[in-house]
Amino acid sequence: MKNKSIPELDKLFLEIGTYRKSNELKELFEFVKKFPHIAPYNAMLIHIQKPGSQYVATAAEWEKKFNRNINPGARPLVILRLFGPVSFVFELSDTFGKAPFPEELINPFKVKGQVANVVFNRLINNLKSDGILYSEVDHGTSSAGFIQISSSQREGKILRSKKEIWVKILYEMVVNRTHPQETRFATILHELAHVYCGHLGTPNPKWWGDRRHLDKNEREFEAESVCWLVCERRGLKNPSAEYLNGYLKDNKEIPNISIDTVLKSVAIIESMLKSNKEPRKEIVKRINEIKQEKNVQLSLNFNIT
Repeated sequence: MKNKSIPELDKLFLEIGTYRKSNELKELFEFVKKFPHIAPYNAMLIHIQKPGSQYVATAAEWEKKFNRNINPGARPLVILRLFGPVSFVFELSDTFGKAPFPEELINPFKVKGQVANVVFNRLINNLKSDGILYSEVDHGTSSAGFIQISSSQREGKILRSKKEIWVKILYEMVVNRTHPQETRFATILHELAHVYCGHLGTPNPKWWGDRRHLDKNEREFEAESVCWLVCERRGLKNPSAEYLNGYLKDNKEIPNISIDTVLKSVAIIESMLKSNKEPRKEIVKRINEIKQEKNVQLSLNFNIT
């Protein structure tokens, strides 16, 4: 990893040694997966401030959603706020109330384990917004998929409202059609992680960094970490766990990865699972208005004499 412009989180990793040992990183990842209702970066901030937290929310959310109040003198936890500096949240133990706390919030993955079709299809439809062309092919069981930089001048079509948007294809992703949907989902996450972690370089430094200098071991560890976190935060089990356990079980030093990049990549992918992603303006080639065809009904009047 280059020492130039190192994010603060990675300074903890490199200079102080926090999360350097595999058990520490595993504890962080397990903690982040417990909070699918907040951004992964904020979950990490909570872990640094108060390890062992079960559930967090703002004072207003505790009162409105759960009919609970904040204990006098409770210490707030600081997280980042969208379009603002910071926000303050409180952990479950810092609240009081008569109503029992819902078990599904403490254990959010109890009844999960499948990828809904709408979520899977939304992810597929959002790929072209970053110039990624997705296709499925029939491969052998041991072949999951791959992603590569596109060498062609192909364009892809995105439908948004009443517009037909054509974008430049930057990457080509191929996934094994014969695998179950959950397996294909995990494969897509892994390959997307290679893109957003900068393992294939970057079309634009403002999107993500160029990190082609990482060796294969470091790249795969980051990609599997992203895949594991996204799946676990949705209650899905996937092969990434076995891969990571090979590193994390003996408390040895992990590869020289960027935790900051991993968490940011998780956030990008999770946003693609929730709503439509607007195509990046730098890759838009042309936009066509979709004309609505009007149904014209002809009335024929017959006069019978």
